[in-house]
Amino acid sequence: MFSALPSLKPTKQPVEDMQSDEFCTPGRDQKRPRSQSHLPHSYSQRRPNGIRGAMQLLFERPAYEAIMAVIVCLNSVAIGLQLDYPAALDVGKWMLISLVFFLIFFFEVVLKITAYGLFKYLEDRWNIYDLIVTALALIEIGATYHFVEDNLQDQMHEYVSGDMIQIMRIARLLRLARLFRELDVLIQSFILSLTALGWIFVLAFLWFFLCACFATIFIGRRDWMANVHNDGVDAETIRELRGRFKTVLLSMFSLFEVMTLEGWTDYVRPLLASRQDCVVFFFFFIFVTSFFLLNLVTAVVVDRTLAAQTDAKQSDETEAAEDEMMAIHSLGDVIVNVNMGRDLVTREDFEEHLHNSEIKKHMRQLHWNSDFMLSMFSLIDHDNDGECSLSHMVKLWIACSDPLDTRNYVRFQINLARRLEYQEKMTLTMLHALQEKSSQKFQLHSDCDVTKESFLQK
Repeated sequence: MFSALPSLKPTKQPVEDMQSDEFCTPGRDQKRPRSQSHLPHSYSQRRPNGIRGAMQLLFERPAYEAIMAVIVCLNSVAIGLQLDYPAALDVGKWMLISLVFFLIFFFEVVLKITAYGLFKYLEDRWNIYDLIVTALALIEIGATYHFVEDNLQDQMHEYVSGDMIQIMRIARLLRLARLFRELDVLIQSFILSLTALGWIFVLAFLWFFLCACFATIFIGRRDWMANVHNDGVDAETIRELRGRFKTVLLSMFSLFEVMTLEGWTDYVRPLLASRQDCVVFFFFFIFVTSFFLLNLVTAVVVDRTLAAQTDAKQSDETEAAEDEMMAIHSLGDVIVNVNMGRDLVTREDFEEHLHNSEIKKHMRQLHWNSDFMLSMFSLIDHDNDGECSLSHMVKLWIACSDPLDTRNYVRFQINLARRLEYQEKMTLTMLHALQEKSSQKFQLHSDCDVTKESFLQK
């Protein structure tokens, strides 16, 4: 009866990039972080193969950072002991300890430059700091123990002292921020706060300068009689108070002491009986500085700390998304290689490929399983011919990793509408074939429009 059916195998159209939770759910770990930004689908972020790739993988391991953090701490302890107890060891032993730590950091710099390349190495600010400190330490150790000429040591110490180099080496302790995320957030918040705090310091300087000019004129350079109304203030106290506001710079320092509320009564009490106007001035100054400027500093620091936490979270999500993109493209390359370089793959071959150990390794990294992979195959194979394009499957994997925005949702709805139209066309084709075979027209419900085109009737 179905011999009248023609060979139905329409051209396979590329599946649009779409996104829907119900298509991304089977076999996936929903706890995995999702990116909040669209990343370019390029291969430029991949880790190089060979020794350089292995070295990069080693440097990016948390265990490596933990080992280097321990070495930095031991180096700092050694420097502290050398500063406090120089006679504990002779010069040769201190030299040996310094050389051991120096060689560790020196080879780290050399190996990182070899692994990443100079320009990519210098993209990290910590790497720049390590390079500068290591270079200065090389000159310092060589000059101290006469490995280089004495005039080089004198020229270097003219600009950078040896003690400062020791302090810079100890400052490597800040590298612990790579190991402890909370410490890194605090450092980032401090750096972000510097710009805003700079303008607050400018405002505070202007305020202190104006108030210092007022205090110098009305307190430091105007005479008033002591012991007015038997206030108990002697002339010596008045002279001492006036001396603290003799110049603008002295007035600014005195006002800074008043701002800290340290002994502010010693400034205000002698003025209670005879200079009430200055008492009001001091109260207003304390209110503005202690309750406004200082709280403004606190507010800026808190705001920048929250901003640093948000940036750290977004950085983690971006890094996770980049790793996911690299893993997706790597999985696509592995499947293509297993499929003998062909883009089209049958369902039977695809199911067999899923048992490959390397493919399973990439699937575990992405938290995917066989059910999820087969569901992706079914989405690509919308005409049920048992074949799909691996390049289109990679695009679908990437689309499932993108956030569900309006653009992706509309694409999903368009693709779903196309699938429904195809199924409707297949149903009408079956109906028209039955009508042609039976030579009679079926009476269907009015909602069923049999006049629409099918694969038999255009």
